[in-house]
Amino acid sequence: MKTMLALLLCATLLTGLSYTVSAEGSSVSLQSLSYEGLKNAEEQSVPDLKFKLYLPKGYDEDTKIRYPVIYLLHGSNGSFKDSEWDSFFPVLDRLIENGTVPTLIAVAPVAGNSYWVDSTLFGPYESAVIQGLIQHMDKEYRTDANRENRFLAGFSMGGFGALRYGLAYPDLFEAAILLSPFVQQQEPPATSRAATGGVFASPDGTFDRELWDSKNYPALLSVYASLEQRVRFFIYATDDDWNHLSEKEDLPEDAWKYNMEVQAVFLYSALNRQNPFHKDFPKWEEVPGNPAELRIVNGGHDSTVWVEGFAEGLAYIFGK
Repeated sequence: MKTMLALLLCATLLTGLSYTVSAEGSSVSLQSLSYEGLKNAEEQSVPDLKFKLYLPKGYDEDTKIRYPVIYLLHGSNGSFKDSEWDSFFPVLDRLIENGTVPTLIAVAPVAGNSYWVDSTLFGPYESAVIQGLIQHMDKEYRTDANRENRFLAGFSMGGFGALRYGLAYPDLFEAAILLSPFVQQQEPPATSRAATGGVFASPDGTFDRELWDSKNYPALLSVYASLEQRVRFFIYATDDDWNHLSEKEDLPEDAWKYNMEVQAVFLYSALNRQNPFHKDFPKWEEVPGNPAELRIVNGGHDSTVWVEGFAEGLAYIFGK
């Protein structure tokens, strides 16, 4: 451990990156990976993809061990400086210590309000994660590079990204935790950042429904259903999230349909209850579906609830 601390302290002094060690012996550092084409909220060029890196206790003690990896995707209102997952890392310490999850590595990239997709506004953030960051981690750190040991988790906008990555790249990921995910079966509410933020905009700056639909989960699910691998999804929503009906004349009279708990049910049904693979099955027998679990619990749209869902989701994806 002393060797790793010395090396990381040196790197911190040279690069200005932050580095902390928990009482449990794990470490969290802010790292960066060069990737061309990324932009920030001011449409200024960003030379690299920043990410928080969680290394478990004992990482440097046995160099023969390879570790599962979970990629953590933050929500909207995220800056281009922080991944917003700091309150979740102690959960990993606790669950590793009590044996609920295996010793693992966590990677939390920083992507602003990009919705984790490639876009004209923010650049290729999806490609930076899928083609850049994963390859970097598998090359530079002792990861277990098999899909069976690569996972996703995301809250709010990050839930949109984690769902998208799971369905679009089932060859890369085994399971995903979706915490109050911003998902919409059809169009997003007109007042949402998805509709107004420019990520899904046409060249004239207006919301492009076709572009949204092409990146949204119903379109992905139709392709995913034809593939061999299956990604397990743990969906965790709350009953006191924002009620879009309160926006009155700004949205249609049935604006409740946009609510996250409603959309979580729609998503679970699409994955697990509506025979997404169009397979034949005997009458009165179980309908074929994608592996998924749904929880709707008391609470609002905040991390105090999500940390509990994160712990339960980790137990699910690791079979505990």
